[in-house]
Amino acid sequence: MRLSIIALCLALAAVPGAALAERPSPEDNLFQTAQAGTSARPNVVSSFDEIDTDHNGYITVAEASRAAMAASFGSLDRNFDGLLSREEYEDHYKDH
Repeated sequence: MRLSIIALCLALAAVPGAALAERPSPEDNLFQTAQAGTSARPNVVSSFDEIDTDHNGYITVAEASRAAMAASFGSLDRNFDGLLSREEYEDHYKDH
């Protein structure tokens, strides 16, 4: 009986840690929201502004990496200039 109570306490103590481990970062959430489709269109614009941390109007590879979207960068960069313009970013999510 005593061993069962200890095992139960250990199992319950692990639950909050597991729940935190599954929580996405804010950047992941921005990108996933943007991928949701046209219903998330206002979020696409705000996420572009949040990902463009230097506010120069373009998302660089480094900025995309911090937002966990580096893997899709090549398909988003339609003119292959190494930068994502707001138009490229929004057009991609408009099409999907």
